[in-house]
Amino acid sequence: MNKYGSYIQKLMTVVLDKDQDEFVQQMAWGELKRLGDGVREFLMKHSKDDVEKKEKTEKILLQESENGKKKENERVPGE
Repeated sequence: MNKYGSYIQKLMTVVLDKDQDEFVQQMAWGELKRLGDGVREFLMKHSKDDVEKKEKTEKILLQESENGKKKENERVPGE
């Protein structure tokens, strides 16, 4: 199973191919680094979004829990 796309596989092959010109290998290396940076940036951005969503959900749940406790305390004994 190929877990990388064909473009990335080809770049990796060029980097490892000793018959390639050094300039071409460096270009492939630079492109791989650029792609890696883009993936890291994407992951950082979206993991931050996930953390913010989780924190918002936790705040809502905490607020709902506190509101439920307040209602219980407001009940008149004997109801």
